[in-house]
Amino acid sequence: MPANLFITEIFLMELEILNWVHATFHDIPWLNYLMKFISALAAHGEISIVCCVVLLLFKKTRRGGLAMAVALVLDVVVVNLILKNAIGRERPWTHEELSWAPAFYEQYGIELSTDYCFPSGHTAVTFCAAAVLLIFYRAKAIPAVFVALLIGLSRIYLCEHYVTDVLGGIVIGTLCGVAGYFIYKKLEKAALAWYKKRRYKIEARLFRRHTPVR
Repeated sequence: MPANLFITEIFLMELEILNWVHATFHDIPWLNYLMKFISALAAHGEISIVCCVVLLLFKKTRRGGLAMAVALVLDVVVVNLILKNAIGRERPWTHEELSWAPAFYEQYGIELSTDYCFPSGHTAVTFCAAAVLLIFYRAKAIPAVFVALLIGLSRIYLCEHYVTDVLGGIVIGTLCGVAGYFIYKKLEKAALAWYKKRRYKIEARLFRRHTPVR
């Protein structure tokens, strides 16, 4: 199958999924509000930022917080500043097959996103944070992965993203989390080396100052 035909088939399937979600679930008000709330947890990366700040507050988890901070900055640069603008994929609601979406947004007070949609920023930032948590805290971080999955699902449910946007967000966010961890390790190693060198110089200077001259 030619690549262009394959991509077209995937895109048509994604349209069908979004229309199926609308026809099947959007008549359930409480579920709509629940998905709106879940999505809002990562509207501007809030849940990941809060998690990072909490980790930074305590000495025992500070290294995890620092690694997460590096990873989140990397995620913003890669996803929001580079990939979204480079790929330039329009939001689902702009497609004529999904013309019901703006009325749905208005009914439930959902903000009409106008920026590009690949990859999903909500999904990427939460999986970025979850990846760092998994590296540092292993099984204890599984709830974070579950929350990240829910946020990704909410973006499809609300017709803010195609399925491939969310899948892309999962992959890219996770890679940013892992890369951010390794960047942090390099920075930590360099900082410790600088500190030890600086400390040695200060201690040597103090020793010379307090050593009596014979």
